[in-house]
Amino acid sequence: MISHMARPSKGQRVPIMAKPAVPLAEVIKANATAAGLSYGEYITALAAESLGMPEYAPRPRRDFHNELPIPQEERTTAA
Repeated sequence: MISHMARPSKGQRVPIMAKPAVPLAEVIKANATAAGLSYGEYITALAAESLGMPEYAPRPRRDFHNELPIPQEERTTAA
């Protein structure tokens, strides 16, 4: 049986919504994926670096560049 562990808390956060133009959003998505970050984490990292607060920039959880893709098994229910 596969067990999923909850993600550790990132501490207190405040939600902020952004709606970038399509060309900008496409670059954000591609760069975030390449960095191993969610879109929100990537935007937060950019803001933290730009504002001189790098200690608040999220770091990638894993190095996806050095991993082989492992397909997920389909979940089925017993009959």
